[in-house]
Amino acid sequence: MARTRNIIVECDVCGFEYRRTSMKLNSYGMLVCPKDYEGQYDLKNHPQNKTPILRKSNFIRDVRPENNNDRNILWEGATTNWEDTDNYWNTIWQLWQVKLLLILIKTYYK
Repeated sequence: MARTRNIIVECDVCGFEYRRTSMKLNSYGMLVCPKDYEGQYDLKNHPQNKTPILRKSNFIRDVRPENNNDRNILWEGATTNWEDTDNYWNTIWQLWQVKLLLILIKTYYK
């Protein structure tokens, strides 16, 4: 009759034989060797497979915007100076082109 410390069992994952004392049960109920044992996390009970606990979030009641005087203007008082906007975006475009050119030169002369 074999004692419990000398029992040889087969791993349900890899098929190798190990002593029963070194085997562990995973969350699927399979006897696995120490190399195949994934601890408390495996495909069944991994934290990412569980639904998050969503609590009621605190929100601010009666929210009002700040007093933005520049936004509260009438249509007649609005000025549309598109030339400044075009100059701004043209400057950004030129800087981007220079940066791209420097990158191309750097990669070409490596």
